[in-house]
Amino acid sequence: MAIQVLYLQEDDDIVSIRDRLDWAQESQLVLVCPPGGDVLASYLDLAILRRHADSLRLEVGLISTDHRITSQAKALGFPVFSSVRSATRGRRRWWRGRRRRELVGQRVIIDEADRLEVKRRRKEPPTWRKWLTRYLAIIAYIVILALIFITAVYVIPGATITLRPEIRPVAVSRQIVVDPQLAADVSSGATVPGRVLSSIQEWQAEVETTGTVAVADSSSRGTVIFVNKLDEPVTVPAGTRVSTSQGDRIVFQTISPVDVPDVVGGTAEAQIEAVEPGEDSNVAIGLINRLQGTLANQLEVRNLEATTGGLMRQEPSVTEADQQRLRSQVLQQLQIRALAEMESMLTDNEVLARDSLRLVEIVDEFYTHFPGEQSDELTVEIRAELQATAVNESEAVALVYEGLVDEVGPGFELVPDSLIFGGGEVIGVDGQGRVTFEMMGEGVSSARLVMDHIIEPVSGQEIGKAASFLYEQLPLSDYPTIRVWPEWFGRLPYLPVRIRTHVETGFGGAAELSKVP
Repeated sequence: MAIQVLYLQEDDDIVSIRDRLDWAQESQLVLVCPPGGDVLASYLDLAILRRHADSLRLEVGLISTDHRITSQAKALGFPVFSSVRSATRGRRRWWRGRRRRELVGQRVIIDEADRLEVKRRRKEPPTWRKWLTRYLAIIAYIVILALIFITAVYVIPGATITLRPEIRPVAVSRQIVVDPQLAADVSSGATVPGRVLSSIQEWQAEVETTGTVAVADSSSRGTVIFVNKLDEPVTVPAGTRVSTSQGDRIVFQTISPVDVPDVVGGTAEAQIEAVEPGEDSNVAIGLINRLQGTLANQLEVRNLEATTGGLMRQEPSVTEADQQRLRSQVLQQLQIRALAEMESMLTDNEVLARDSLRLVEIVDEFYTHFPGEQSDELTVEIRAELQATAVNESEAVALVYEGLVDEVGPGFELVPDSLIFGGGEVIGVDGQGRVTFEMMGEGVSSARLVMDHIIEPVSGQEIGKAASFLYEQLPLSDYPTIRVWPEWFGRLPYLPVRIRTHVETGFGGAAELSKVP
């Protein structure tokens, strides 16, 4: 006989499952529950499935690894398997439940010995034995209750006493010298070992320039007269240069060719333009009087009108302030990058004295423009070596800690969780990398609470009396807080081992003390 396998979906419920059983083609079938779903996870759904399967005379098994389903299904008599393969191999176990149900109602025959034992047990015991048994049971019950009560009084109650010792602030400041020449893990007086860290960094940046410079914008133009000194014709080609003769010579050139007549004193007019633009090319009447080249032997030149049109314009330029500002920005960036690299060089016991960072050497410094040059941007690239000193922090903290210990009064002790150490300003750095700086330490000291033979006298006492006794005997800043469990007990436990003590200093919570009964 084959086993029919029905795969259930996550959206199936007991109604849809019952419908699928009604259409079952085999008398034995297994339902495969979807993993992680809630199908058949309810006990009520399984009970309905059990009843419906019995009414259809079907043997139904479940395949699931969900504990919610398997535990309840087994309790209702469903065979449960972990896979379809195991259900197929285990077909013989399907009929165990049916065979057990078939045995119900059969008559069981017992032997004579069993009959005698039943008769003996049904015999009525004597009256005195019944009363004796009752009294002994009552006495045993009372004794057990008394033992339970006594045990509870001594063992069950517990108490926690919170003590707040007297607190005094303590602070110290020490001047510490970090010497890189000192051997590692060796301190001498106020000197601790250190290490010089070196880093070579390179950075490039640019800024917009803030200066201005006047730049020639256009050349001046005008007219000159060429006068023939000979009786020969002359052609003045375009580009012939003429200039002034006084001061800084202003050079002009003709724009187009002209012909001078072949008579002495013959004249021709020509348009000229200054070779160099700018305001300086504007010249007054009669200043252009020199002709360049071989034509100067045959011709004379004069300007009968002033030349005009030479203009200047303002353009951005580099200033010394721009250069200094950009240099400062690059050096600052070099310091940031050097500090980051040096931080990665530190060991677990070291801390970097950041104020000791110093510029040792500028290896290379290049500017794209110099002050006064026309440019709307200035770029600089700097490569430099920087150094800083790494401090052996554990050694420095140890020196400050010693100073804090010396400041603690008799009968008091430092509270470790309250201690704070910090470095102050760097006082000086020498050429060998020795750094002198102030290091501060502060915290609180609490009164030392000696608990020997203190817990035993307050055992079993009322809460108020115990608190007063502890406040008188110990150096406390406030009355202790006593919490008893259960609250109705109203006093401290009789057993000292059931009393716990905590010390609250306000730093890092409470510290548990050992109890000495």
